[in-house]
Amino acid sequence: MTTRPPELERVLTFRDLLFIAIGQIIGAGVVALTGVAIGMTGPSVTLAYLAAALLVLIVSIPIMVAGAALPTTGAYYAWSSRLSGGWLGTGVLMLIMLASVSLSLYGSSFGLYLNPIFPALSVNGWGIVVISLLFAANLFGLKIAAGVQAVLVLVMLSAMALYAGFALPEVDRSLLTPLFPKGPLGFLSAVFLLKFATGGAYLVVGLGGETRNPSRTIPLVMVTATLGVAVVYGFIALASVGVIPWTEMIDQPLTIAGKAFLPGWALTYFLVGGAGIAICTTLNAQFIQLPRNFMVAAWDGVLPEWAGVTNRYGAPHWILLAMFIIGIVPLVADLDIGDIARAATISASLPAVAVYWVVTRIPSKFPEAYSRSLIQLGPKTMWGLFLFAETMTLLGVLLLARDLSLGVILTLAIGFVAAIAYYPIRRRLVAREGIDLDARASDPAIFD
Repeated sequence: MTTRPPELERVLTFRDLLFIAIGQIIGAGVVALTGVAIGMTGPSVTLAYLAAALLVLIVSIPIMVAGAALPTTGAYYAWSSRLSGGWLGTGVLMLIMLASVSLSLYGSSFGLYLNPIFPALSVNGWGIVVISLLFAANLFGLKIAAGVQAVLVLVMLSAMALYAGFALPEVDRSLLTPLFPKGPLGFLSAVFLLKFATGGAYLVVGLGGETRNPSRTIPLVMVTATLGVAVVYGFIALASVGVIPWTEMIDQPLTIAGKAFLPGWALTYFLVGGAGIAICTTLNAQFIQLPRNFMVAAWDGVLPEWAGVTNRYGAPHWILLAMFIIGIVPLVADLDIGDIARAATISASLPAVAVYWVVTRIPSKFPEAYSRSLIQLGPKTMWGLFLFAETMTLLGVLLLARDLSLGVILTLAIGFVAAIAYYPIRRRLVAREGIDLDARASDPAIFD
């Protein structure tokens, strides 16, 4: 075992990273959000998915720039700490920690699909099973976890192809007019909603230190995964408005349209293999990429050194164990985590606000690395994209923050206080041991 490997093994190929990204993007949200988007824009929901993907890619350009110039493990923490200091890096880390509470939400959501078909286990029971299995897979290292992800994604895509395949021969073009029944405003509202369903590929930047040729692979995977998923979503959306009148799909799950053209066995396979497995791929992607931020923080001394220890397979087992406990305790205790889960969803969007800022500093602080980057932007383009990305992210946070309960507000407040207070307290503690935390948290050697 080692607490700070001189160099992590680069085991991830383009294909591995692509499956991780696709699994991160596609969640059960496509089943629920498509109906909501149809209510906003009608038959043009297919175009809305494609427009949302383009919006996601534009917003992600600064992340691609950083991923190409400074590929590293635990990128969100590493970039923030190296470019703007350990305090900001630790703040980002604390927000990511709060976001990890959503693991139990993924588990219970999976149970909602399995329990009606296999009632031997409760909803929470199925959630515990899937979290346990994916935790175990990740203990065997990144390559095994990536292989599991590939299998899950292929099953999921086959279920979605089944849904679209049965529907497309029965599409009635007359049902697709008028294309924009709610006008431009309705279409734009749908685009912003579906941005949540098409985003997520940017998280693969956290695996840069374990990816082969990361400077090229990371941007290429982000673009390929986002556009590929948008095409899949587009066919599913077309199937959902082209067989039955779109007005019957307003705020309805995909199963409403599916009942019109899918035989019983195919509908069951779509629910389990499509929606259910989609939750598994997102959950597995969380187990794969989230620990890397905490691992680097432990190497720096921001977290206790033992937290960054890896087992013989190169897996950060203590961090994975912590994630496992966070995921199953609410399910075992049957806790109502609605407020915490919503706060976690909001906090998951906030690290990007800091990261977009620190990315603008790469050309001045790491000019040589930037000059070798696959993607280079002029100052005006960089700052224009920064402002656009920040605006889009904050608008998304505002949408998530509508009608917050007192419980969500308190959870977020506690998270923010912890994010602000932790670093100076930790810095003072380790200083007694002769450790300069500021120097370690800003050490650029992580990028070598």
